[in-house]
Amino acid sequence: MTYTDDQKALIMLSTVEWYSVRKKRFESVDKPSELYNDYTVADNMIAKMEKAGIKVITIVDEDYPNSLKEIFDPPYTLYYQGDKNLLYSKDLLAIVGSRRVSTYGRNVMQNFAPEFVKAGLKIISGLARGVDSIGHRISLENNSPTVAVVANGLDICYPSENSDMQMQIAKTGLVVSEYPMGSKPLQYHFPERNRIISALSQAVFIPEAGEKSGSLITADYAIEQGKELFVVPGNIFSPMSAGCNKKIKELQAVITLSPDDVISALGKTSKKCVKEVVQLDFTAQAIVDLLKDEALHFDEILQKSELGVGELSSVLSQLEILGIIRKMQGNYFEIIPQL
Repeated sequence: MTYTDDQKALIMLSTVEWYSVRKKRFESVDKPSELYNDYTVADNMIAKMEKAGIKVITIVDEDYPNSLKEIFDPPYTLYYQGDKNLLYSKDLLAIVGSRRVSTYGRNVMQNFAPEFVKAGLKIISGLARGVDSIGHRISLENNSPTVAVVANGLDICYPSENSDMQMQIAKTGLVVSEYPMGSKPLQYHFPERNRIISALSQAVFIPEAGEKSGSLITADYAIEQGKELFVVPGNIFSPMSAGCNKKIKELQAVITLSPDDVISALGKTSKKCVKEVVQLDFTAQAIVDLLKDEALHFDEILQKSELGVGELSSVLSQLEILGIIRKMQGNYFEIIPQL
């Protein structure tokens, strides 16, 4: 690909760390090419990008997304890997929330996100731990393209445990960043990238968020950009839901009690799958009965069921495959709640 001097200038401008400085420089000239006389830095970066399979769209390009151009502080560069067409999709739903997601938040995601995907909505999020990762994973599991907007260069993955997920998203969806290769995930990059998540989406959905959750920054951007904000109410005594409850109290969000609240508001049709009634044998039903009130450790189930290790492992695996229970961290098992 051949780059113009304006494009090269914007690539070089993206290496300036502070957005306020980039903005001041961008607005000081009639066209970006007036900023630099030598484009060696840009040429070197373009060569590295081509080797890594990274492409870029700049704000002077005809295919720069209008949804970003219209916001107060649009990114001047968009580095990406994957399907660029997703930048223009009218079906993107931003899902953001707590990094340290609770069992309640996980249950909401397991019940809501698959229904969003079945209805034709595509999830856009930030590849962070917790809610973000769950949303991307559910998309991948349902063969739905998903968009990850990251707070670092695309040659870096943060958090590192999502490296495989980032590669999968780049193959079937889109990974995008305003930061050039080599940019580390600095703390202030995260609120900056949140404006991109909300701008590209049609609406923002928050299943769970604490009072100081970074996802509330995305919520505020959504309100500023005129996007609808959907939040799930939570236990008034739970700090994990304090942020969502606050948005509801301030009348800034739509109270969301089912996936259909979002799906219908965005003009989609719910496509719920009716699950077959499963007839369990005596042993499997006994295990389900043990887990009805609370999650139990494998050893506790082993003791209470009086089964052998091999037999219990087999029954638990069967129940997981049927979607009745799930394994949690620490070798605990719980019933999957159904709406």
